[in-house]
Amino acid sequence: MRRGTIALALAGIALMSCEVSRTTGPIPLNDSRLEVYVHWGDNGLADRRLEILELGLERFTDEAGIAEFLLPPGTYTLRAYVTGPGPSIPPDVKVTTSRWRTTRIEIVDCLPCVAPGRNG
Repeated sequence: MRRGTIALALAGIALMSCEVSRTTGPIPLNDSRLEVYVHWGDNGLADRRLEILELGLERFTDEAGIAEFLLPPGTYTLRAYVTGPGPSIPPDVKVTTSRWRTTRIEIVDCLPCVAPGRNG
């Protein structure tokens, strides 16, 4: 019993002596989820590139048009490399994620803007 108490005390002292820098420490646990659905009409679109600018994370949508990011809770800029009416500038969307929750975002990719007459 005494060995267990000593081991716990030593582990506690070791943990308290560690200092984590706020600027260079590890990223907090990934405890929020961002689900992005890219579609045209009722059709999910595969292979659409999505990026979380602040973290440099990149994902591509699956066959159903869905991509998922596991993130620390916070506010981020989601860049979707899709086509919209007007100039072909990737749209940026501000998203806020919360601890232990899934945030869902829908992005419309304008297929007729790329290939007139094509509806998905």
